[in-house]
Amino acid sequence: MNMKKILFILATIVLMASCTSSLPAQFDNIADKVEKNGASYSTEQWDKVNAEYDKLVEKYNQDADKLSDEQNKEINSAMGRYQAAVLKAGLKGFGEALDGALEGAKGFIEGLTRE
Repeated sequence: MNMKKILFILATIVLMASCTSSLPAQFDNIADKVEKNGASYSTEQWDKVNAEYDKLVEKYNQDADKLSDEQNKEINSAMGRYQAAVLKAGLKGFGEALDGALEGAKGFIEGLTRE
């Protein structure tokens, strides 16, 4: 019985360590995904990926003190890449909306100047 408890505790420790060591890879994966596909995401896709990102950030905030300096640097780099990709996709959408508004304004002005 005592040996089972020890094995259980060891298995739990190994599992926790593997989860924190894969956190940088999880951040890299989500940043890669958004960099490659974010420009074509629908609102629903953005909601899903942002929820996934928020969960990773929550996990990171809980485990940051358990990670090495190198792991923290990797995660912070991936977080920056993710946020830049989100901003870039948002700016692209804003630019497209602005183009549409300018076309509408052009038509409005043409309508006003017709005799």
